[in-house]
Amino acid sequence: MARTRPLPTAPAPDSTARKEPEKPAPRLGYRFSVNFLYAPELSKVRSSSLTSPGSNLGLMLEYRVTPRLRIAAGLIKSVKKYDAKGSDYHPPQHYWTNYLKLDEVYANCRILDLPLNLRYDVVSRPQYALFAGAGLSSLLMRNERYRYAYYSAGQLLNREWTRHNGSNHFFSVLNLSAGYERALGGRWSVQGEPYVKIPLGGVGFGKVKLSSAGAFFSLKYSLLPMQPLVQP
Repeated sequence: MARTRPLPTAPAPDSTARKEPEKPAPRLGYRFSVNFLYAPELSKVRSSSLTSPGSNLGLMLEYRVTPRLRIAAGLIKSVKKYDAKGSDYHPPQHYWTNYLKLDEVYANCRILDLPLNLRYDVVSRPQYALFAGAGLSSLLMRNERYRYAYYSAGQLLNREWTRHNGSNHFFSVLNLSAGYERALGGRWSVQGEPYVKIPLGGVGFGKVKLSSAGAFFSLKYSLLPMQPLVQP
Protein backbone atom coordinates (compact mmCIF):
# COMPACT_ATOMS: atom_id res chain seq x y z
CA MET A 1 0.00 0.00 0.00
CA ALA A 2 1.18 3.47 -0.77
CA ARG A 3 1.93 5.59 2.20
CA THR A 4 -0.12 8.76 2.62
CA ARG A 5 1.83 11.89 3.25
CA PRO A 6 0.92 13.81 6.40
CA LEU A 7 -0.88 17.12 5.82
CA PRO A 8 1.33 20.21 6.33
CA THR A 9 0.72 21.95 9.61
CA ALA A 10 0.62 25.72 10.13
CA PRO A 11 3.71 27.12 11.83
CA ALA A 12 3.33 27.74 15.52
CA PRO A 13 2.82 31.43 16.38
CA ASP A 14 5.98 33.23 17.44
CA SER A 15 5.49 33.95 21.10
CA THR A 16 8.26 36.53 20.95
CA ALA A 17 6.46 38.67 18.36
CA ARG A 18 5.62 42.09 19.67
CA LYS A 19 2.04 43.20 19.87
CA GLU A 20 1.21 46.60 18.51
CA PRO A 21 0.46 49.01 21.36
CA GLU A 22 -3.18 49.82 21.72
CA LYS A 23 -4.05 53.34 20.69
CA PRO A 24 -5.74 55.41 23.39
CA ALA A 25 -9.42 55.89 22.89
CA PRO A 26 -10.20 59.26 21.35
CA ARG A 27 -11.49 61.84 23.79
CA LEU A 28 -15.22 62.32 23.51
CA GLY A 29 -16.20 65.84 22.54
CA TYR A 30 -19.13 67.72 24.03
CA ARG A 31 -21.07 70.49 22.38
CA PHE A 32 -21.69 72.56 25.55
CA SER A 33 -19.93 72.98 28.89
CA VAL A 34 -20.49 74.98 32.08
CA ASN A 35 -17.53 76.43 34.00
CA PHE A 36 -17.74 77.27 37.71
CA LEU A 37 -14.80 79.61 38.24
CA TYR A 38 -12.91 81.67 40.79
CA ALA A 39 -9.93 83.99 40.32
CA PRO A 40 -7.82 86.17 42.62
CA GLU A 41 -6.90 89.38 40.80
CA LEU A 42 -4.56 92.36 41.03
CA SER A 43 -5.58 95.69 39.49
CA LYS A 44 -3.71 98.92 38.88
CA VAL A 45 -4.02 102.26 37.13
CA ARG A 46 -0.98 103.26 35.07
CA SER A 47 2.02 103.76 37.41
CA SER A 48 0.10 103.53 40.69
CA SER A 49 1.10 100.92 43.28
CA LEU A 50 -0.61 97.54 43.68
CA THR A 51 -3.14 97.05 46.48
CA SER A 52 -4.58 93.94 48.12
CA PRO A 53 -6.06 91.44 45.64
CA GLY A 54 -9.62 91.57 44.43
CA SER A 55 -11.61 88.52 43.35
CA ASN A 56 -13.84 87.06 40.63
CA LEU A 57 -16.59 84.46 41.05
CA GLY A 58 -18.97 83.34 38.34
CA LEU A 59 -20.07 81.08 35.49
CA MET A 60 -18.96 80.65 31.89
CA LEU A 61 -20.87 78.81 29.16
CA GLU A 62 -18.84 77.32 26.29
CA TYR A 63 -20.03 76.20 22.87
CA ARG A 64 -17.73 74.08 20.67
CA VAL A 65 -17.77 75.43 17.11
CA THR A 66 -15.09 73.03 15.79
CA PRO A 67 -13.01 70.32 17.55
CA ARG A 68 -10.46 73.02 18.49
CA LEU A 69 -12.43 76.29 18.53
CA ARG A 70 -14.95 77.37 21.17
CA ILE A 71 -16.91 80.50 21.97
CA ALA A 72 -17.58 81.37 25.63
CA ALA A 73 -19.83 83.88 27.39
CA GLY A 74 -20.27 84.41 31.11
CA LEU A 75 -21.35 86.41 34.11
CA ILE A 76 -18.70 87.15 36.74
CA LYS A 77 -19.09 89.05 40.01
CA SER A 78 -15.87 90.99 40.33
CA VAL A 79 -14.34 92.98 43.20
CA LYS A 80 -11.67 95.37 41.96
CA LYS A 81 -9.40 97.21 44.38
CA TYR A 82 -6.99 99.85 43.13
CA ASP A 83 -5.21 103.13 43.82
CA ALA A 84 -5.08 105.95 41.29
CA LYS A 85 -3.10 109.17 41.13
CA GLY A 86 -5.20 112.32 41.13
CA SER A 87 -4.00 113.05 37.58
CA ASP A 88 -5.44 109.70 36.38
CA TYR A 89 -8.89 110.28 37.87
CA HIS A 90 -11.29 112.16 35.55
CA PRO A 91 -14.78 112.62 37.07
CA PRO A 92 -17.52 114.57 35.27
CA GLN A 93 -17.11 118.30 34.84
CA HIS A 94 -18.00 120.45 37.88
CA TYR A 95 -17.47 117.57 40.34
CA TRP A 96 -15.97 118.91 43.57
CA THR A 97 -12.61 117.11 43.20
CA ASN A 98 -11.92 119.17 40.07
CA TYR A 99 -11.57 122.28 42.24
CA LEU A 100 -9.08 120.79 44.69
CA LYS A 101 -5.58 119.37 44.50
CA LEU A 102 -6.50 115.68 44.39
CA ASP A 103 -3.53 113.57 45.48
CA GLU A 104 -4.73 109.94 45.53
CA VAL A 105 -7.91 107.90 45.05
CA TYR A 106 -8.47 104.54 46.78
CA ALA A 107 -11.22 102.44 45.17
CA ASN A 108 -13.14 99.29 46.07
CA CYS A 109 -15.69 98.51 43.35
CA ARG A 110 -18.27 95.75 42.84
CA ILE A 111 -18.65 95.06 39.14
CA LEU A 112 -20.48 92.63 36.87
CA ASP A 113 -18.04 91.43 34.20
CA LEU A 114 -19.72 90.04 31.05
CA PRO A 115 -16.97 88.40 28.94
CA LEU A 116 -17.35 87.16 25.37
CA ASN A 117 -14.26 85.11 24.44
CA LEU A 118 -12.87 82.73 21.83
CA ARG A 119 -10.76 79.72 22.86
CA TYR A 120 -8.46 77.75 20.56
CA ASP A 121 -6.93 74.42 21.63
CA VAL A 122 -3.29 74.58 20.53
CA VAL A 123 -2.67 71.03 21.84
CA SER A 124 -5.51 68.49 22.22
CA ARG A 125 -4.88 65.09 23.83
CA PRO A 126 -7.16 62.40 25.33
CA GLN A 127 -6.56 63.60 28.90
CA TYR A 128 -5.55 67.25 28.56
CA ALA A 129 -5.53 70.35 26.36
CA LEU A 130 -3.41 73.48 26.11
CA PHE A 131 -5.27 76.53 24.84
CA ALA A 132 -5.15 80.27 24.18
CA GLY A 133 -8.03 82.71 24.49
CA ALA A 134 -8.99 86.26 23.54
CA GLY A 135 -12.13 88.37 23.75
CA LEU A 136 -13.88 91.43 25.10
CA SER A 137 -15.61 92.22 28.39
CA SER A 138 -18.44 94.60 29.23
CA LEU A 139 -18.35 96.06 32.76
CA LEU A 140 -21.49 97.02 34.67
CA MET A 141 -20.65 99.18 37.69
CA ARG A 142 -22.83 98.11 40.63
CA ASN A 143 -21.18 99.66 43.69
CA GLU A 144 -18.25 102.10 43.66
CA ARG A 145 -16.60 103.13 46.92
CA TYR A 146 -13.93 105.83 46.82
CA ARG A 147 -11.71 107.48 49.39
CA TYR A 148 -10.17 110.74 48.20
CA ALA A 149 -6.92 112.11 49.61
CA TYR A 150 -6.60 115.81 48.74
CA TYR A 151 -4.89 118.97 49.88
CA SER A 152 -6.83 121.93 51.24
CA ALA A 153 -5.16 124.96 52.83
CA GLY A 154 -1.91 123.00 52.91
CA GLN A 155 -3.41 120.07 54.82
CA LEU A 156 -3.87 116.51 53.54
CA LEU A 157 -7.52 115.51 54.09
CA ASN A 158 -9.65 112.45 53.32
CA ARG A 159 -13.23 112.11 52.18
CA GLU A 160 -15.27 109.04 51.25
CA TRP A 161 -18.04 108.66 48.69
CA THR A 162 -20.16 105.74 47.44
CA ARG A 163 -22.06 105.40 44.19
CA HIS A 164 -24.63 102.66 43.45
CA ASN A 165 -25.56 101.35 39.99
CA GLY A 166 -23.24 103.66 38.11
CA SER A 167 -22.13 103.67 34.50
CA ASN A 168 -21.91 100.69 32.15
CA HIS A 169 -18.95 100.15 29.81
CA PHE A 170 -19.71 97.85 26.89
CA PHE A 171 -16.83 95.93 25.26
CA SER A 172 -14.39 98.21 27.08
CA VAL A 173 -11.79 95.58 28.13
CA LEU A 174 -9.59 93.27 26.05
CA ASN A 175 -9.18 89.77 27.54
CA LEU A 176 -6.06 87.68 26.81
CA SER A 177 -5.36 84.29 28.39
CA ALA A 178 -3.67 80.90 28.11
CA GLY A 179 -4.52 77.76 30.03
CA TYR A 180 -4.43 74.05 30.75
CA GLU A 181 -7.46 71.74 30.98
CA ARG A 182 -7.27 68.26 32.57
CA ALA A 183 -9.95 65.57 32.34
CA LEU A 184 -11.11 64.05 35.64
CA GLY A 185 -13.29 61.31 34.22
CA GLY A 186 -16.80 61.25 32.87
CA ARG A 187 -18.01 64.73 32.03
CA TRP A 188 -15.86 66.60 34.59
CA SER A 189 -12.57 68.44 34.10
CA VAL A 190 -10.51 71.12 35.83
CA GLN A 191 -8.85 74.12 34.30
CA GLY A 192 -6.22 76.75 35.15
CA GLU A 193 -6.11 79.94 33.08
CA PRO A 194 -3.77 82.92 33.75
CA TYR A 195 -5.12 86.10 32.15
CA VAL A 196 -4.67 89.83 31.67
CA LYS A 197 -7.35 92.47 31.11
CA ILE A 198 -6.30 95.52 29.11
CA PRO A 199 -8.48 98.67 29.18
CA LEU A 200 -9.78 100.03 25.88
CA GLY A 201 -11.34 103.05 27.59
CA GLY A 202 -12.04 104.69 30.94
CA VAL A 203 -13.89 102.73 33.65
CA GLY A 204 -16.01 103.88 36.57
CA PHE A 205 -16.95 107.35 37.80
CA GLY A 206 -13.39 108.63 37.32
CA LYS A 207 -12.88 107.06 33.87
CA VAL A 208 -9.62 105.41 34.98
CA LYS A 209 -7.57 103.16 32.68
CA LEU A 210 -7.80 100.03 34.84
CA SER A 211 -5.60 97.01 34.04
CA SER A 212 -5.99 93.63 35.79
CA ALA A 213 -4.22 90.29 35.93
CA GLY A 214 -5.00 87.00 37.68
CA ALA A 215 -5.66 83.31 37.16
CA PHE A 216 -9.00 81.55 36.76
CA PHE A 217 -9.44 78.17 38.46
CA SER A 218 -12.42 76.31 37.01
CA LEU A 219 -14.44 73.16 37.53
CA LYS A 220 -16.11 72.24 34.26
CA TYR A 221 -19.12 70.02 33.50
CA SER A 222 -19.79 69.06 29.87
CA LEU A 223 -23.05 68.02 28.21
CA LEU A 224 -24.55 67.09 24.84
CA PRO A 225 -21.99 64.56 23.55
CA MET A 226 -20.87 64.77 19.94
CA GLN A 227 -18.48 62.66 17.83
CA PRO A 228 -15.06 61.70 19.29
CA LEU A 229 -12.42 64.35 18.73
CA VAL A 230 -9.95 63.57 15.96
CA GLN A 231 -6.46 63.31 17.43
CA PRO A 232 -3.55 64.97 15.57
